[in-house]
Amino acid sequence: MTTYESEFTRPSLPIPLFPLRWAPLFIRSHLVGLRGQSFATAYRRTLAAAAAGIVVAAAAFLTPPPWQDVVVGCSALIGIYVTVRVLALAVFERRQHTFAREWIAAQSNVLREHQFEVLRFTVEGLTGEGQGVRRTYDLTRPVDVRDLLRRQDRERTTGRLSRVSTEFTYLTGDGALAVAEVHRALPEFTFLVGWAGPGRAWVRFPEARYVGRPRRDRHPAQRTQWALSGSVLLRVADSAHSESGGPAPPPSAPTESSGPGPAR
Repeated sequence: MTTYESEFTRPSLPIPLFPLRWAPLFIRSHLVGLRGQSFATAYRRTLAAAAAGIVVAAAAFLTPPPWQDVVVGCSALIGIYVTVRVLALAVFERRQHTFAREWIAAQSNVLREHQFEVLRFTVEGLTGEGQGVRRTYDLTRPVDVRDLLRRQDRERTTGRLSRVSTEFTYLTGDGALAVAEVHRALPEFTFLVGWAGPGRAWVRFPEARYVGRPRRDRHPAQRTQWALSGSVLLRVADSAHSESGGPAPPPSAPTESSGPGPAR
């Protein structure tokens, strides 16, 4: 299954047409004229061709011999073409529905393994003495990480929760950097202490997934949108584990982003 490379992971991705070769590809691209996921447009053009066939057939009654046979023949050819288009579109559309489900599942796996660089990690108290107080933690500083782990331990013990805003970067379709943001309660985070490189922190969403954007008609979805639900893993700087206790290391290391390239 060909998917976009990890570094191209972003909130919305176009769903490609299912791959074809040789004669089926020629039929889809030239006979049916389907070069993108424009099934609705292809059906409208088919209706236009059918209407043209009806007009030509009606004109046959007004055409004197011997041209009448020519007009009838043209009408028959248009009818055959319309029939082939309708059947081919039905087959291609059904296959695209199946392919889209499989492709979205494969691209969701890429999303779950991809790591985004963290720009800002802000914690706001929701209850108790710290209610409404916001603090930004630098996940690349051991001192901040140590304080954050202590705060998380206290909240798990006391039940006093904080709301966390995590801002991270991703590449747009034009190759520019953009910023996205997710919100969670502090106890929902898993911190991979000491797994971040110098001066950087990373976030990963192991339960995230892509979903097809809903359409008003029943045609296959043309684009996806991500749902960054579930748990959150953060690769942060090392801290004084002897003082805070620190979380247990994960069973396996997070997967690094794959190399550059438009697809794999």
